Amino acid sequence: MSTFKYKLLSTSSGIIEGEKEAPTKIELITELRKTGHVILSVQQTTKDKKFGFLSGRANKKAILPFTQELATLLEGGIPIDKSLAILLSSHDIKIRPIVENLLNGIKSGKSLAEALNSHVKLFSSVYINMVRAGEEGGVLPQVLKRLGMFQEKLQKIRGEIISAMIYPLLLSSTGVMSVGALIVYVIPKFSQIFEGMGISLPFTTSVLMGVSQYSIKYGWIMFIAAFATFFLYKRARKDKKTSIKIDQRKLKLPVVGNLLWKIQISRFARTLGTLLENGVPLLKSMDIVKDVLSNQHLANILGTVKSNVKEGAGLTVSLAQMGFLPEIAVHLLKVGEETGNLDKMLLKVADNFDTDIEQKTKRLVTMVEPVLILLMGAVIGVIVISMLTAILSVNDMRF
Repeated sequence: MSTFKYKLLSTSSGIIEGEKEAPTKIELITELRKTGHVILSVQQTTKDKKFGFLSGRANKKAILPFTQELATLLEGGIPIDKSLAILLSSHDIKIRPIVENLLNGIKSGKSLAEALNSHVKLFSSVYINMVRAGEEGGVLPQVLKRLGMFQEKLQKIRGEIISAMIYPLLLSSTGVMSVGALIVYVIPKFSQIFEGMGISLPFTTSVLMGVSQYSIKYGWIMFIAAFATFFLYKRARKDKKTSIKIDQRKLKLPVVGNLLWKIQISRFARTLGTLLENGVPLLKSMDIVKDVLSNQHLANILGTVKSNVKEGAGLTVSLAQMGFLPEIAVHLLKVGEETGNLDKMLLKVADNFDTDIEQKTKRLVTMVEPVLILLMGAVIGVIVISMLTAILSVNDMRF
C-alpha cells in the first residue's frame, strides 16, 4: 500500500485536499472518480519513509490530545467541521494531514466515523465504532471525552509497565555486552600469552579459552541461528492453529504467564465495558474486543463465547465455563449482568486488574533486579577468577 495526496474540485465545497492509501495510483483515481468531483492532481507522497516507524508511533501518541481537544470543542457547541478547522489551525498539531483529511471528508458529506475509516492504521476499530455509536446516539462529545479517558488510562498502564522494565533490560544488556567484550577481546590476549609459554592451564581456564575461541570462530553461526529462530517464530505466528498453541503455552509460563493473562483480561474488560457504556451492541462489541486481544488463544475462546451468547446463553456464564475469567471477576460480572450494570462492572474489574498488574509487575521487577546482578556478577567473577588462577599458576612455576 502506498500513500497518495490528492486534490479535487467540488462545486459545493471548492477545492478538497486529502491523503489516502491505495495499492496503485490508478485504483485511487478510479475510486475518486466515483465521488463525482473533478480530479485536479494525485501524487504519491514520499515523506516519513526513512523514519516511518518512529513517525507512526508519534502519530499514535498524538491521537490522545486530538481526541481531548475535539471533545472540548464539541462540548462547547462548536460544529464538527468548525472544530476540526480550529484544530487544523493549531501550530502544534502533529497529525495535520490526518485532521485535514477528516475535515475534507466531513465537508464532502461523510460522518466522522466514515472519515476515520480512511485511517484504520491510526484509529483502532474500538475508536471508530465508539465514534459511530456516539454519532448515531447524538452524544459524540461525551463519547469522545470517554475515549480520551480510555486512551489516557491505557497509555498510563503501558507507560508504567515499560518504565518498570527499563532498568532490568538495561542491566541485562550491559552485562551481556561486558561478558561479550571479555570473551571476544580480553581472553584471546591472555590465550596468546599462555600458549607462548607452553604451560599447563587450570581446567576452568582451558574451558573459558575454548568458549572464547568457539565464540570468535563460530559466533556468526549463533547470530544466523538467532535470526532464523526469530524468522521461524514470526512465520509460525501467521498460522492460526500454531499461533493459538504458542499463546496457550505462554499463559502456562511460571510467574509471567499469570501476569500476561491478567493483562489480557484487563484489556478485554476495559474495552468491552467502554464499548457497552457508549451504546455499541454486545455482539458487535465482542467482535471488536476479539481483535483487540493480542493473545490468540484467549481471542479464540472469546469467539466461542460470542457464538454461545448469540444462541441465547449469558455472557458471564459462557466466560466462566470456558475458564476465560478468574472466579472473583465472574461473580462481579454476574451481579452486573443481573442488575443491568454490566458495563460499569466490566470497568470495575479492569480497574481491579490494573492495580493487581501494577503491584505484580513491581514485585517481579524487584525480584528480577538482584537476580540479574547476582547472575552477571557470578559470570564475570568466574571469568576473572579463572584468569587469575592461570596467572598465579604461571608465577608458581617461575618460583
